Amino acid sequence: MLTALMIALAPAPAADPLGPSKYPAVYVPQEHPHGFLYAPARDVRPMVRDPATPYAPKPGDVFVMSDTNGFWTLLYRFALTGRPGHGGVVARMPDGNLGLLEAGYDGTLWTRFTPLEYKLHSYPGTLWVRERHVPLTPEQDARLTAFAVDAADKRYATSKFVLMATQFTPRGPVRTALFGRPAGLGRRYTCAEIILESLSYAGVIDRRTARPGATFPQDLFYDRSRNPYIDRHPPLAGGWAEPAQWTPVAGWSVRGKVVPKPPLPWPGGPADVVQPVSGAAHKPPTPVVVGQVAGELRPVALVEQSAQRVGLLDRPPLLRRRR
Repeated sequence: MLTALMIALAPAPAADPLGPSKYPAVYVPQEHPHGFLYAPARDVRPMVRDPATPYAPKPGDVFVMSDTNGFWTLLYRFALTGRPGHGGVVARMPDGNLGLLEAGYDGTLWTRFTPLEYKLHSYPGTLWVRERHVPLTPEQDARLTAFAVDAADKRYATSKFVLMATQFTPRGPVRTALFGRPAGLGRRYTCAEIILESLSYAGVIDRRTARPGATFPQDLFYDRSRNPYIDRHPPLAGGWAEPAQWTPVAGWSVRGKVVPKPPLPWPGGPADVVQPVSGAAHKPPTPVVVGQVAGELRPVALVEQSAQRVGLLDRPPLLRRRR
């Protein structure tokens, strides 16, 4: 299996493209720049679940995402897990605005700390939000920011991910109790790992039971796991709301790659046109508002997707059992 996985890694994205394929121009609605959340449901099938309420983000919120990238989908199949296969955590940026910290930005092998409004409207897949019940304290907020700033612009921990599909993984019936504990600052991380490492560093979750190195995004979505230890110690249970699907426009349930982008017409109300502007060499571009559009002032029709099958690996087998 390890040999097959290494072959699969051969065409992996080795760099972080800084062009429009990864940093496109987007619309950000002026009235609701952070979009809406549908009613919570632990279901990976995108659909409209009214009511839709405006999303008011805060540091410590956790995103779990279902990417459309076939490369990462294949790797997660090797590791015996499924959707959602990606995630990130909301943290305050040094300028006071909110950003999303994620390892493996948009299918690349880099960790990025991206302004939240831009990330929400540029992501090509489906997003769910687990809102933090209790706001972080000022000290927790500051430590979460410090972690995000330290982790940003480092490489993705590809070797750790590869080990997840071997006998050397910390994810096992016995091994997880002993290995995969929080490691702290100055390292490379996988996507679920960086969420728990950052929350652990901020003092928001229990360091004694958290296992960032043995946790998958799917574990954070369901609060259940195929791993017995993580199933007994779900790191987000109790402190975060159930997953709520995010949408840029109430009444939609579409993947981000089909959301209209400039210069196509925007079907909502007034919106800013945000264009990433290149800065320092080898650094991600900075999203800048370069214009506004009035939008098409008409009711937004429901955009339906064909029913999606929930695969064998897209739901933990213990979901209906008691711990």
